[in-house]
Parts: sequence; structure tokens; C-alpha cells
Amino acid sequence: MAQLSLYVDDSTLEDLRRDAAREGKTLSKYAAGVLRERKERNGWPPGFFNLYGACDDDTFVVPPEIPWELDAPRKTL
Repeated sequence: MAQLSLYVDDSTLEDLRRDAAREGKTLSKYAAGVLRERKERNGWPPGFFNLYGACDDDTFVVPPEIPWELDAPRKTL
């Protein structure tokens, strides 16, 4: 099994130790679980990208292009 060394501030280390103890895990097992969960949770739900093009509704249309001039910064008085 590979090893990983991390440098964290004292406050973060205490938080990790407290959370690991609360879950009844060693600090190493708890940190590995946190990293694993982070990897699995990429911000998009499973199957999200499979939905592209799945909408079969004629009323769902691309809105008209907005003129670039409307995006200009406004002058303040």
C-alpha cells in the first residue's frame, strides 16, 4: 500500500483527528475516505452527460443572441 505525507496546519489536523475519532476510524483511514469521496464527487450527478440531446420538446428552443453592446460596462455617475 502506498503512503502519502501531508503538511497541514494544527487546526486542520485537530479537525481531522476529531472527525476520525467520531467515526471510529484511524486518522489514515479517515483521510483516505475523505480523498476517495472527493474523487467520486465531481459535481455532476451520475448519468448527467448522458442526458445531452434527450429533451424531445419542440418548445425548447435556443434563445436569440443578445447584442454585445448590452454587455458593456455601465458608467457610474
